[in-house]
Amino acid sequence: MALWIHNGDEHLDTISDYRIILGVCIALPILMTIVVAMRAYTRAKILNSLGFDDWVIFFSAICAIIYAGLCIGQSRWGLGLPPRLRPKPNLSDYSVINFAGRPFYMIGILGFKVALCWAYLRILKASPNPHYKILIQVVMAATIIGHVTGTLILIFLCNPVQKSWYPKTKGKCLPNDATFYGLAAVTIFFDVVIFFLPIPLLLKLNINLKKKIALVCVFLLGLLTTVCSIMRMVQITTIAKTGNSTMLVLWGVIELNVGIILTCIPTLGPLFPSLTGGTSSTPSQNHFKLAALKQSSHSKVPDSGGISRPFGATTASGLGGTMANVSDSSSQEEILGLKSHEAAAYGIRDDDILKTTEFRVSVDDAERAAPRAQMARAW
Repeated sequence: MALWIHNGDEHLDTISDYRIILGVCIALPILMTIVVAMRAYTRAKILNSLGFDDWVIFFSAICAIIYAGLCIGQSRWGLGLPPRLRPKPNLSDYSVINFAGRPFYMIGILGFKVALCWAYLRILKASPNPHYKILIQVVMAATIIGHVTGTLILIFLCNPVQKSWYPKTKGKCLPNDATFYGLAAVTIFFDVVIFFLPIPLLLKLNINLKKKIALVCVFLLGLLTTVCSIMRMVQITTIAKTGNSTMLVLWGVIELNVGIILTCIPTLGPLFPSLTGGTSSTPSQNHFKLAALKQSSHSKVPDSGGISRPFGATTASGLGGTMANVSDSSSQEEILGLKSHEAAAYGIRDDDILKTTEFRVSVDDAERAAPRAQMARAW
């Protein structure tokens, strides 16, 4: 059987954690790709509203796949082994692949955070209050600046730059532990801010409490990304003590893929309408009384004596009050509570006989559909 570790032996293959690395770096990107594909189908086919944030997520997904592939590549050159057991001829190749993965990790992390902020802005597009929009724009700009700066720091960690992948090159590097702690702190800070950012918006949605709580919980799931970031930061201590970056790299893969998956979940509602309350037959306590003014053809309305007589308009009013029955002696004002000038405004003549009709229209579906459609189209 061929050996997995270059320049290694069966013993190194046995003790290496490369099987765990393969499991994480294959399973999570596959799951992430499926979820992103579902998002693309929902946004492009069902809602027909593919937006900028969707393209950002697609780019972020590509970064995640590349980063996972580079992690698998590192495992063939020694990742998964304690540094003292890694074959010495593998050091340079391992370092090159490790260096190549850094920008893909940072840009991928930045991608799903920008996508979230952009989606928040789309939800608020029709909002008359500009302050919340400005807050989101500021957070998004700060996130971009923070993560781009972090990417540049990782690229230019050493002077000269090639010392990052050729460790024996003469030069100096920033201390790994302090640098990684600083970058992890920035990532965690923006995780918390961005995932809590929509909570005030969700709490103001005109939907029932149960759905409101469900939506808030969906967004708070994003904090799992923060947990991954914290677990990754904990591994910095391990690197400082042993030099083994295996779990740091693995938690980076988990964080990136989980972040993309959780960012996509709120967009998938239209794929599962039965789970999001897509239909309802329960009538609401609020009913609209609809008006049908001045029908073009005359109808016959039987009076109390059973004699049919023509009338010029059939009307139901939502102007307030309880609808009154029509009788021969009822006036416009008695029937509809209309004054003379109001009757004229509706085109009702003094000699018209009016019929009142009350329509009971449930608005539960409308109340549910409007916020849900807005959220679905925004996400």
